[in-house]
Amino acid sequence: MKKAIIVEDFELIADIWKTILEDIGFTEIEIIRHADEVESKVLEILPDIILMDINLPGAKNGIELTESLINQNDTLKVMILTIHTDPSYVQNAIKVGAKGFMTKNSSITEIKKGISEILSGKIYLCEEVR
Repeated sequence: MKKAIIVEDFELIADIWKTILEDIGFTEIEIIRHADEVESKVLEILPDIILMDINLPGAKNGIELTESLINQNDTLKVMILTIHTDPSYVQNAIKVGAKGFMTKNSSITEIKKGISEILSGKIYLCEEVR
């Protein structure tokens, strides 16, 4: 059983990501819309991958959450999915332990490729930010 957590406050975007994950065989998918709920859910579920937005309601943003999660469990695989394209976001995300960085301009095909690369132990940066 492949498990995933989607951290995204916009329902439409979260639903699209959920459909993408279902298409590639994920069967247990949790959607979390508020940063303050993420850490406890990750510890409970222990997902194979986390798709993380940066801008979230709550005490931490997605990069801060990623750092906190990786500090607790360095085997977690986090892919940042965001509107931000500035190189500083990419550098900070990878620095704190994210395994991938995708923009919301990425195609579904590229998102699937990125997820596959990350699950196989590689780091993936989408074309827009490479």
